[in-house]
Amino acid sequence: MDTSAQRNRLLRLACVLLVAAAGVRALYAGYFEAAQFAGRPHWGQLWAGGYAAFVLAYALTPQHGALARRGLLLLLAQSLAALWLVWLYPSLIVCCLMMVVAWQIAWVASLRVALAVALAQAGGLAAIRCAGQTTGSSLMILMTTFGFQIFAVCAANLARSEAEARDRLALANAELQATHALLTEGARMAERLRISRDLHDVMGHNLTSLTLHLDVAARLAKGPAAEHLRTARGIAGALLEEVRAVVSRVRVEPVDLRATLTDLIEGVEGLEVSLRLPPDLGPIDPARADAVLRCVQELVTNTLRHAKARRLTVELTQDLDGTVTVAARDDGRGGVFVEGQGLTGMRERFEMLGGSLAISSSDDGGFSVRGAMPAAGSFR
Repeated sequence: MDTSAQRNRLLRLACVLLVAAAGVRALYAGYFEAAQFAGRPHWGQLWAGGYAAFVLAYALTPQHGALARRGLLLLLAQSLAALWLVWLYPSLIVCCLMMVVAWQIAWVASLRVALAVALAQAGGLAAIRCAGQTTGSSLMILMTTFGFQIFAVCAANLARSEAEARDRLALANAELQATHALLTEGARMAERLRISRDLHDVMGHNLTSLTLHLDVAARLAKGPAAEHLRTARGIAGALLEEVRAVVSRVRVEPVDLRATLTDLIEGVEGLEVSLRLPPDLGPIDPARADAVLRCVQELVTNTLRHAKARRLTVELTQDLDGTVTVAARDDGRGGVFVEGQGLTGMRERFEMLGGSLAISSSDDGGFSVRGAMPAAGSFR
């Protein structure tokens, strides 16, 4: 578990402990301080109902990412339940429930909105005169509770800013890793092409010239010398064919897609990328390999930037006819999406090579992409 995940769990635990402390304090008061609730019939049932409503709303509220309308309604339910509980039992420990609400608001909303919510809760607290028997104690609890809320809002806003900065850094690092992998592969391809051209232009020319001269010399020579010249001419011709074969192999050498994809996903912070490749991955021409690499790069970038996901699974398959398929799925928030420049470019790359790309997203299933390209030369 990384430091960020461990910290989020500790913060979640702290909120749970505050909620539990309010429940334990009220339970203790109900059994051992029942005299103060003598004027309120059914106090225990009213408290239990309000507390159960708060706990249920807290458990159902999403803890990460932007909140939809449902999440905002759950936060509102928490705030109202907290005020109800404070009205039933005016205790400083119970008032800490408002700090739990303020923390959650500050994690998903702007600092101005979070401060406004804290002020509104403090106003509600003042309106119900929650603070015991004297005006002095009321003012003390009001000021303490509002101070706790401000502290929670500032701490949550700081943690949120740090998390956003870390996500931006992870995104930049992923893009840098992907660009480095692509540049490395491009440089390797360019170097192979340069070597093949040098072999063809320099050695091929000289060997061709040597073969012609040896052929002429063999025709002019007589006796044992002619036999040696014919042998030399045959060796030179065979060497020329070998050079041509090497040049051809260097030019059409397939891209090392496995190593390049591995380099691309290594070092991606903030996202667990699972890469599944067939053990018998066959040769893939440079054009299709580049499309696959660009596709995976865009998937990693989009997942980090938009999906709020923790895990991305990328699977590459190759059929017997040479068709290459890339399938990816994340565990993010999904939902409605707009196809931007990255996804549009990804689709165009596949279609230019005779393939297709399908994109789908759902609220509970994350974001998924599936693209397929036929083997080279199998379409017009």
